[in-house]
Amino acid sequence: MKVKICGITNEEDVKTCERNGTELIGFINIPRSKRFIEVDDIQKLTAYMQDKSRAVVVTETEDLVEVESLIESTGIQYVQFHSQSAAELKRFKENNPQVKVIRAVGISEVMGEEKSKEINDYASVCDYLLFDYEVAGKSGGTGKQIPLELAVKAAEAARKNSHVGLFLAGGMDSHRMKSEGKILEDFFDYVDVNSGVENQPGEKDENKIIEFMKVMNNS
Repeated sequence: MKVKICGITNEEDVKTCERNGTELIGFINIPRSKRFIEVDDIQKLTAYMQDKSRAVVVTETEDLVEVESLIESTGIQYVQFHSQSAAELKRFKENNPQVKVIRAVGISEVMGEEKSKEINDYASVCDYLLFDYEVAGKSGGTGKQIPLELAVKAAEAARKNSHVGLFLAGGMDSHRMKSEGKILEDFFDYVDVNSGVENQPGEKDENKIIEFMKVMNNS
């Protein structure tokens, strides 16, 4: 499994992620997030990256014109969406074929038919799906883990009729990867870690990143 470290807010953490072999680096442009940064700050931080193609911008806006403007101003080619429908993302992808589309899908305590259909709909039009724990209809930023059985069911639903790439997020840390990493790597392409390598929201801990990457490299 590859690693995406999300919620980056400062120059030192950008350099730490790249220095330790993180494949993708995420910048959150969602005002409700404790790790929210403005577009101008995303531009400044990506300028420090040795490989800007690894940058991901996370957005919750429903305005796709705004998303296109964000892409144009930052040059970022990975966009993680949290609010658009599958039909909207299909049109967006047709208009912006160079963009890698990641759609976050919230998973709570049950995987019913409705959730399976939602996953299938997104899997048919997106490059990647990212599963995160859902609370009150919102996914991301909860710090809660999706139980292993549910994560596997979600992955199986996504891959039923598609070769979509898959991320697993939600309270990911070294402990979970040590105990469940061998199973998860059979179903997921990326692990998305945020609070699990932090001292506080928006401030990463280099030692925790080193430990996490060491676990991933040995898994």
